[in-house]
Amino acid sequence: MKLLADSDFWYGLVVAGDGHHAESKKLLKKVLSKDDSLYCLRLVVYETATVLSRRIDQRRAIEFIERFRKLPVTLIDIDIILEDSAWEIFLKQTKKGTSFIDCANLAVIEEYKLDGILSFDEFYPKEVVVRA
Repeated sequence: MKLLADSDFWYGLVVAGDGHHAESKKLLKKVLSKDDSLYCLRLVVYETATVLSRRIDQRRAIEFIERFRKLPVTLIDIDIILEDSAWEIFLKQTKKGTSFIDCANLAVIEEYKLDGILSFDEFYPKEVVVRA
């Protein structure tokens, strides 16, 4: 399977006190043991490091980046086509607090024909969310 990873998955993976810590660890183990392909939008890495630095501390953000770099993850940069697709998705949303990065993740899933996303965010359609 070709899977995309979202910020809340990464956050849960590195923060032991997070409610998604155990499932994030199981998901990563499952993905790595099955030789699934793991993808991540570069924006998600920036977002995760920033949230870790703000909510926990800078040390934890650095640990995340160091650990992330050792994983077999294909990073995806947002180009103008993906950005336009993400804005199209964003502009169709009606809920307060919509995340552009979540919309960009959906655009990546569509553009790259990915099988699902590792996320706990209710924004994503249930049929694309992968669980442990």
